[in-house]
Amino acid sequence: MRKVTVFASIFCVAAVLMVVGAAPTQAADLDPRLADPATHWVNERGSTMTLVFTCNGSQNAVCTLSGNYINNAQGFQCRGNPYPLVGVYYINTQTLSWSVAWSNAVADCGSVTGWTGYLIFSSPIQIVTNWNLAYSTGGTGRAIMQGADTFTQRPTMVYESLLKGGSE
Repeated sequence: MRKVTVFASIFCVAAVLMVVGAAPTQAADLDPRLADPATHWVNERGSTMTLVFTCNGSQNAVCTLSGNYINNAQGFQCRGNPYPLVGVYYINTQTLSWSVAWSNAVADCGSVTGWTGYLIFSSPIQIVTNWNLAYSTGGTGRAIMQGADTFTQRPTMVYESLLKGGSE
C-alpha cells in the first residue's frame, strides 16, 4: 500500500511540474472594436467615459485601462467634469475593473468608486458592472454605497471636411 501512495505522490508532483513548466499560451488579441485610440461609453444615468485599452504584452492577455469618466448621475456630487480612471482588462475572460478617485483641479469629493464587470460583444458592445462608492459621511463616519451600471459603446466620431480640395 505504501508503494502505491509514494507512486501516486510522485505522479502528482510530476504532473504539477509539467503544467508549471509548460510554455505560456499565445497572447490573445484585443477585439478590433476596442482597439481604437479611445473608445466612448455611456451608461443608463447619462454618465460617460473614454477607455483606452493598452495591451503591450508584458502580461499575457492583460491590458491596462486608462481614460476619463464624467459623472452625470442625478443626486451625486462631482458632476460634469472629467476625472481620470485606471483599471485592467482580461482579454481571455472579457472581464474588467476600473476605479475613479473623485478629485481633480475643479472639485474634490473625497470619495472613490470602483466598477467590476464583463463585456458583452453584441451590437452595440456593452459593459455590465457592479460598483462600490466609498465616501465619508462627515467627521469619522465612512460608508460604502453599491449599485450597478450597464455601459453601451458609442461609435467614435470621425470628422472629415466636406470641402473639396482645389477649385473647380
